[in-house]
Amino acid sequence: MNSTTNPPDAFPGHDGGHWAPVAGEVVASWAQGHFAENLAVDAAGAVYVSLHSHNRIDRFDPKTRQVEEFARLTAPAAGLAFDAAESLWVTGGAVGQAPGYIWRIRSGRPELWVEIPDAVFMNGCTPHLDGRTLLVCESVTGRILAIDQKEKRWNVWLQDDRLRPKSPQMPGANGIKLHDGWAWISITSHDRVVRSKIAADGSAGPMEVVAEKLRADDFAFGESGAAYIATHPAQTVLRLHPDGARETIAGPQDGAVGSTACAFGRRAEDRQSLYVTTTGGLRYPYRGEIQDAKLLRLNVGERGQPLLREQP
Repeated sequence: MNSTTNPPDAFPGHDGGHWAPVAGEVVASWAQGHFAENLAVDAAGAVYVSLHSHNRIDRFDPKTRQVEEFARLTAPAAGLAFDAAESLWVTGGAVGQAPGYIWRIRSGRPELWVEIPDAVFMNGCTPHLDGRTLLVCESVTGRILAIDQKEKRWNVWLQDDRLRPKSPQMPGANGIKLHDGWAWISITSHDRVVRSKIAADGSAGPMEVVAEKLRADDFAFGESGAAYIATHPAQTVLRLHPDGARETIAGPQDGAVGSTACAFGRRAEDRQSLYVTTTGGLRYPYRGEIQDAKLLRLNVGERGQPLLREQP
């Protein structure tokens, strides 16, 4: 799969750079009506996909190429992240309705960890450098939440009106990942990516803009420092280089319709693979048609940056 002759359509307000597609394939799919929202990869290389539309998490085995149900939840699932003990943390809740939820899943059994009473749009998440905190985007209220993974409590890590959306129907703060001591945050509604320096005590520093005219959903970092970004309504996957240069590496003909999130493989033979979840255009149809939701695997030529810092 490599659509060298089919560059993606332009999307208003989004600068995709030049068209530089990479090789890849669709490795799994779900019938129309499924909304694959996010993904995380465990130490053995299995890929876990949150199906927001079906209150479910499925697991894809790269060795067998089989998909199986992993866990069912009581509300829609959104962001996913593993901790050092290989517990899977899940954000979720019905969009537009409080409360928001955080679950911890061990051995396939979900445990409701905390409820966020005033959260109406829980979204992407990532481990903090301290080894015991999960940072979570709440996409409407302009907050990044800090979830304590040892005790059932939470607080606000960062609050800023610039993280709020222009309208409640579109996410503000959406995806979050750490890179080189900074927390990077995509603000979808504003076509902007920002970052906040993490202080020595683990708190958030002032925000600064990294990129504009970029319709970003969730994303992942490669070892080079490049950010690989799912663009959702722009129907592409974009590579943002450390110097600010950008290129679009997959488009609709490659299966990237409704791309929502990215994560790198962790098996030895899979570490230069970027996995991408898509909705098939469920909310933003491509040229008027909804497709199956998909899991893509793109060969991007570099390994992913580890999400977890090595603990002493």
